[in-house]
Amino acid sequence: MKWLFLFIVLLNAAFLSWHSFVQDKQEKNQEPIYGPPVSEKIHLLSEPSAVTGEDYVAGMATNESLEEALSKVVDEAYEDSPELFCPRLEAERDEDKKQIIQVLKSFDWAYTDREVTGKRPKFWLYIAAPETPAIAGRIVKELASKSIDSFVINRAEMKNRISLGLYSSKERAEQAKKRIQDVSGYDVDVYEHMRNVSLQQIDIAQPVDEKDWERFMARFDLTKMMIKVEKNPC
Repeated sequence: MKWLFLFIVLLNAAFLSWHSFVQDKQEKNQEPIYGPPVSEKIHLLSEPSAVTGEDYVAGMATNESLEEALSKVVDEAYEDSPELFCPRLEAERDEDKKQIIQVLKSFDWAYTDREVTGKRPKFWLYIAAPETPAIAGRIVKELASKSIDSFVINRAEMKNRISLGLYSSKERAEQAKKRIQDVSGYDVDVYEHMRNVSLQQIDIAQPVDEKDWERFMARFDLTKMMIKVEKNPC
């Protein structure tokens, strides 16, 4: 009995020693492996990451809220800071310049003005040259009897043409053409060309926003004025 007990003790000791030796060996053999987990898919930067359905929905809601907030901030900043510009107006006629300056003073806007030279389209009305100067003279007298001003041109390239006036807008030229044709019975031609003219240039010397600019321009009847407008940056 004594020997049996001793044998069992030695057997247990041997088993414990062997088990400890095997476990130490396995831990030493398990070296770290660098690489992606087998169970996880690798994603490109352009692909959405693998998340659960709940996480994905929550992320979408968060992103949408953030975008809405940023968009609101940008819109409010834009509304609080309207675009400003410093306009320039050019007038051909003195009466147009006087009207512009009068409105500028009523708005209490600072401005500078100067005279410059520039090209502008002009529209010349004429009746084609008849066969002889005598016929041209007779037509001029006939037109005068109907209150139509005209004169005969004597220059070589336009000799005997009958000039009916120069207009600064195509609309006015067409209106005058129709009126003269209806009254005189003669065909009237329109010749468009560029001509150097004296211009009154007016610069508004302070920033103006779109709302104030619309109020300013509403004071003019642009159908009766010959002005050019530029909305230049300040």
